[in-house]
Amino acid sequence: MRKTFFFMLLILHGFSGILRGQERFGFEIGGYAARANWQERRFQVGPPQASPPFSVGFNYDDTNAYGIRFNLLSQNHWGGELAYSYQKNTVRLTRQSSTPVVLSGGVHHFFYNMVFYPMHYSARRVMPFATVGLGVAGYHLSDLARARAADPRVYGIGNLESIDNRFAFNYGVGVKVGVFSHFGIRADLRHLFSDVPRYGLLKESSNRNQFVLPTHGKLQTYEGSAGIYFHFLK
Repeated sequence: MRKTFFFMLLILHGFSGILRGQERFGFEIGGYAARANWQERRFQVGPPQASPPFSVGFNYDDTNAYGIRFNLLSQNHWGGELAYSYQKNTVRLTRQSSTPVVLSGGVHHFFYNMVFYPMHYSARRVMPFATVGLGVAGYHLSDLARARAADPRVYGIGNLESIDNRFAFNYGVGVKVGVFSHFGIRADLRHLFSDVPRYGLLKESSNRNQFVLPTHGKLQTYEGSAGIYFHFLK
C-alpha cells in the first residue's frame, strides 16, 4: 500500500511538471523486446485441505516479451509514457513428490509511466532517465490449459478463468541514444510486480476437497529490454 501511494505521488508530481512547462512537446513511438526474469513464490496449504500442511510453488518461466511504447508530452525534465507488452508463458504449480500442474497461456502488461530526465529532454544525444508507473497485468490461460485443469482425469483443480487482471506497478531506469534527428535506440531495466493471480481459484475453503491457492504478497519479475523509437517535436 505504501509503495502504491508513493508511486501515485511521483506520477502526480511529474504530471504537474509537464503542465508547468512552456516548451515544445516531444512525442515518441517505438517497439522493444524484453527478457523477463520471474521470481518464484511459495504458499502453504493447510487444513482442511492438507494435514500436515505442504508447500506449493508458483512460478512463471523466464521468457521473452515484445511490446510497443508511446512517449507523450515530454519536455524539460518530465514525460509520460504508455506501454503494452505480451509474453507467451507457462505457469507451474509445484509440490514435492507430486506431478506439477502446468498451465500454458501468457501475460499482458499495460502501464502508464512518468519519466524523469535528470538532464533536459532533447538537450543531449544521450538521455538517461528514471521511470515509475501504474497499470494492469493480465494473466491469461489458454483454452487447453483450462480444459486440463477442469478434467478430473488430468488435474481436476476446477474451472479456471481465462484471464485474471491485477493492478500492477513498475519502476526502473534506462537510457535513450539519438542516432539520427528522428530516430534512436533505448535500453531499460525494470522491476514489475502485482498481486499473485489465482485464475478464479479460492484462497481458502472449508471444503476439504476444494483445491485452494492461498496466495499472498506480490508476484515479481525483473525485466531488461532494448528497443528503437521515432522522435517528433510539436
